[in-house]
Amino acid sequence: MGKFRRLVELMGALPRSVWFCFRWLPFGQALRLPVWIAPNVRVKSMWRGGLVLSDARFNSCHIGFHCADAVDCYGVHTIVCVKPGGRWLVESGLHIGRGAIVNVNGDGVLRTGRHFAVSGTTSIVCSKSICIGDDVQFSWNSLVMDSDAHKVYDVAGRWMNLPREVRIGSKVWVAANVTVMKGSVIGDNCVVAGNSMVNSAVGESDCVIAGVPARKVKEIGGWEI
Repeated sequence: MGKFRRLVELMGALPRSVWFCFRWLPFGQALRLPVWIAPNVRVKSMWRGGLVLSDARFNSCHIGFHCADAVDCYGVHTIVCVKPGGRWLVESGLHIGRGAIVNVNGDGVLRTGRHFAVSGTTSIVCSKSICIGDDVQFSWNSLVMDSDAHKVYDVAGRWMNLPREVRIGSKVWVAANVTVMKGSVIGDNCVVAGNSMVNSAVGESDCVIAGVPARKVKEIGGWEI
């Protein structure tokens, strides 16, 4: 029953997926239909060259399908916005859940590694550089930003709060309600506990990160969903 329902869902998404691929991807990639977008997805902004796929196999990227238990799957939209000059570099196995927001501003570069997954209602806002490794899982209602969104000037009129790169390693689970701010570095094989705020280079691997501000609280051997 689950596989049949999934098939029906994909077939309902076919028209918009065809439109998206041929509108925004190189023709050779578009023919393979690598990106499938659910009916709830809204493309706020996009340009040819804004979405760069390393793997253009059929059905290799899903946007807007997965719905977590804590997400209102009936009342939310998944929003994709890659403004002219910005780029989203995507590896294989992308899964962006319902209600998530991916926003890449002009000149920003967002890199998401293999099997990157967001369960829903998480926002990623990239103005400079956000680099995420392989096998990274985001829970719901989290936020990743590499800028403060608004500029602040000192008394001499100089811009003080410039964007700073965010780097998240491979095999990382970011739990619900986590905030990852500019300048943050999270190592490999880490778990970021719910309601934490990462606002600096924690950097260490093989550990649980927790707190406000977040810090290493214990070592781990691994984790699984």
